[in-house]
Amino acid sequence: MMFRHATAPNNIAGEETRARLLEAATEVFLADGFRTARVQEIARRSGLRLSAINYHFGSKEGLYLAVLHHHVRLSQQHLPPDLPELSAVPLRTRLEFVIADILQLHLGQEPANQVPQLLMREMSNPTPALEEIIRQFTLPLAGSLQALFGEILGPAVPQVAVNRSVCSLLGQCAMYAQARAVVSGVDPAIINDKSLIPNTTRHITDFTWGGLQAIRQQWEAATKS
Repeated sequence: MMFRHATAPNNIAGEETRARLLEAATEVFLADGFRTARVQEIARRSGLRLSAINYHFGSKEGLYLAVLHHHVRLSQQHLPPDLPELSAVPLRTRLEFVIADILQLHLGQEPANQVPQLLMREMSNPTPALEEIIRQFTLPLAGSLQALFGEILGPAVPQVAVNRSVCSLLGQCAMYAQARAVVSGVDPAIINDKSLIPNTTRHITDFTWGGLQAIRQQWEAATKS
């Protein structure tokens, strides 16, 4: 099954209607997942008629894709910046900036932090939209990290080791949002920390930087032997 987009006439009233539907649909899709979500409930929460969903989005599938695209666009404001002036910033500081951005996306209160939850929903019960989430959200983020980690690790480290390091970092960051019960079970003070994002940023930065330096030394020693 392919998910398809639908377009409706673009006007102020139409945009307001679409925004109400997107807000209601986000709540329902996050709570119930795509397959069990009911468009009747989305219409009820939005205070609109059921026909508005078909008019503006074509179908339940079209509405779901629109929700994903809406939150991906919001999340892109929090992706690590790729600006020329960052080349003058020390690599460790750049790493800390990136980790802070990722954690803010996962743990912050902005609307953009819905993407990790939507992605987690998709991974637990995939739909054809999963590929789009990965393409639009995960891969651009991974690409930024691959470039940064390539600089940190140096030319002696093979790309597969760089990619494993990227996955390790993403896993650390996701743990605090997607496995909060596990983290709380290990130590409730971690999740209840009023400075959760800055303190976790420092910890993951220290942990990741140390690991990357060890990997670099290992591969550089191997090339010399």
